[in-house]
Amino acid sequence: MEIKVSELGQKNSRPIFHLDLSGEASIYYASDWKSKLQSLLDKNPIRIEIDTSALEKVDSSFVQSLILLKKDSLYKSWDLVILNHPNCLLEFYDLYGLIGFFQDRIRVSKKDSSSFKFSYGLEKV
Repeated sequence: MEIKVSELGQKNSRPIFHLDLSGEASIYYASDWKSKLQSLLDKNPIRIEIDTSALEKVDSSFVQSLILLKKDSLYKSWDLVILNHPNCLLEFYDLYGLIGFFQDRIRVSKKDSSSFKFSYGLEKV
């Protein structure tokens, strides 16, 4: 996985970071991903944006890292924004009902919309 980091500026003396991810986000790259994130979190950001549009493949370890990152953002009062979700990530969101948890804006083409239910937690039992 390739990770490009840029600092978009600051708000209240805290940095805003933008990450562009590409390639395969899997367990094989977890160590690099963790160290990159930790170096950003050590700077006490107010916001981290992650553009996932160029990801070709994700696995459950990457999704778990996003869940942990979101929990950290809620606990420490900073914003996590995941942008441009590829279908490989949306498949996990759909499978595990993560749309409500992340509260990201999701854009799905009409062509791809039939592939997803996005109904987790909405069906009456």
